[in-house]
Amino acid sequence: MIIILIAFHMDINVFKGFMVIYSNLLLMIFNLLPIYPLDGGRIIKGVLHIFLGKVKSEKYSNRISFMILILVTFIASIAIYKIENIAIFLIVLVLWGIFIREEIKYIIY
Repeated sequence: MIIILIAFHMDINVFKGFMVIYSNLLLMIFNLLPIYPLDGGRIIKGVLHIFLGKVKSEKYSNRISFMILILVTFIASIAIYKIENIAIFLIVLVLWGIFIREEIKYIIY
């Protein structure tokens, strides 16, 4: 958010400034998705922990993360088909890997 504010007030080319603001805004929004390894998932887990306790908050945050990750995978599949960009596939693949690792950790403990 700070980079967006700085880029907004800098005297640079309009296109470069727009690209800096746009890319950082997308990164901020992506990071706030309620998928557990991302910050949004940690926020959801923390809020649920306050109201439901540790065990239920982990259970529900994992379920929410799973549902959102399926939705993101579906949207990314359409985007991959339309845009033909492999980077989107790699991002979704990494998110699934991290989610599965966290799920295994939750099952073991």
